[in-house]
Amino acid sequence: MKNTLLKISLPVLFVLAATSTFADHSNQVYQTERSWYVAANGLHADYEGGIQESGYNVAVGKYLNNNISLELGYADFGGDASSVSGVDAEFEATAIQFSAVGYLPLSENAGLFTRVGLERIKTDSEDDTVRANLEDTNPYYGVGAYVNVSENVDLRVEVQRHEILEEDLDTFSAGITIQTY
Repeated sequence: MKNTLLKISLPVLFVLAATSTFADHSNQVYQTERSWYVAANGLHADYEGGIQESGYNVAVGKYLNNNISLELGYADFGGDASSVSGVDAEFEATAIQFSAVGYLPLSENAGLFTRVGLERIKTDSEDDTVRANLEDTNPYYGVGAYVNVSENVDLRVEVQRHEILEEDLDTFSAGITIQTY
């Protein structure tokens, strides 16, 4: 529990520090006029047990001010199909996610961000004789960087830590964010 509390509190402190430190700056990259955005990322999922999969996530977000936004997303962490001793097995994991994202501009065109949120993870496991569907709600967090390639388009990379079935899942993603008006 202490470890989980520490994992959650550090990104929250970063978000609060970024919001209070830069709240008065008017030349931020993320202007409040561009209040909505959509994001799409390809991701690489690295499960604690050594399984590695490819997936994606999509999200819609709303800027609350120049340094913080709220995001609602969907993640598909990929699936694994294998055969052990003649038994075919499959595993899939997906999540509905809600997070707060804090931005720390380093220049007019680039910066860092962090997120902290909750996700509802659904796992489906199936083999020749048993099928199991489990759902769980867990906190997750991440850190990343962004670069503006045009007025409304950012490229971003991010590392996130999730918990699935009491095991850690790290994701590494890269994608695009398109800001709308």
